[in-house]
Order: sequence, then structure tokens, then C-alpha cells
Amino acid sequence: MSDPRLDSVVDALRIALSQSSRRAGVVASNLTNVDTPGYRALDVHFDDYFDAATAVEPLRTDTGHLRGTATTQRGTLMEAPVTRMRHDGNTVDVDLEMTKLAMVHGKYRTSAEMLRKRFALLIYAATDGRGGV
Repeated sequence: MSDPRLDSVVDALRIALSQSSRRAGVVASNLTNVDTPGYRALDVHFDDYFDAATAVEPLRTDTGHLRGTATTQRGTLMEAPVTRMRHDGNTVDVDLEMTKLAMVHGKYRTSAEMLRKRFALLIYAATDGRGGV
């Protein structure tokens, strides 16, 4: 494999990392605004997390070919469903946000470890098992 961008596993993991990072940013923003009166908690939604993470744009071998959909979905920022509302109108539920953050952290670490192992496998294959560069 001469071009790592053609590796569908690497591309899928790149998308998973990007989406996890985006979701962590939204959760962090919610937690930052926990004491802001009237702040409405936000959430990011992806059309279908698994399909987006495994969708790879096909290689275009001719300029006449149609382009596929972009593989880096930024997600749709939406107001989160209200589980608690304080008297000042703030809808951030700290317990829920911390749970989301823990889940996102786990997904991010898992994807990063899988990516590290994928690159180690590619290096191993490129060096005929000798392990060096």
C-alpha cells in the first residue's frame, strides 16, 4: 500500500477520532456554561455514527466520475433534550454531561489505540517484519 490515505481502516478511525473530538468539545462547552443563566445545553448529532465512521469515499480514477459524500461529517449541533432545568433557565445536567464525557473519552482512547496498532502493522509489513524504518 503506497498511500496510507487509501487505507479504509485508517480513514474510518480518523473519522471516529474527529467525531469523538467534536462531541467532547460540545460537552466541555456545556460544562463551562453550567453557571450561565439561560444557557441551553447542546449536543452534536451525526447522521449515523457507525455508517459515517465506516464510509470511505471511493478513489476517483477519472475526472468524469461523480464525487461521493464527504467522509468527515462535522455533525449537527442541536439543543440537548431537557432533563433538568434550574430556576435561572440553565439546562445543563452536570451528571449527564460527565457521563457523556466519560463515554467519549473511552471511544477516543479506543480509536486512538486501534490507529496506533494499525500503523504498527503497516510499519511491520513495510519493513518485512524487521521492525525498523
